[in-house]
Amino acid sequence: MRLTSEQRSEIERAAAIQGKTLTQWALDHLLEAARHDVERETTTRLASEAFDQFAAALDQPMPAAAQALMEHKAVWE
Repeated sequence: MRLTSEQRSEIERAAAIQGKTLTQWALDHLLEAARHDVERETTTRLASEAFDQFAAALDQPMPAAAQALMEHKAVWE
């Protein structure tokens, strides 16, 4: 990765503050950012009321049109 001397100095300073090498510091922060990005894309958060409505909808019988669609063989099968 190409960094300006100012960028490198700033990152080295942050690493030194935490007592880490530049590589350790960078890896820790890259992994933290990666986990955050994955969680943001794979986790759905609902307020309590919205969750209750969602759970209640799941408890309802499937509409006839949806049931018919589920019974239809997919074109890729």
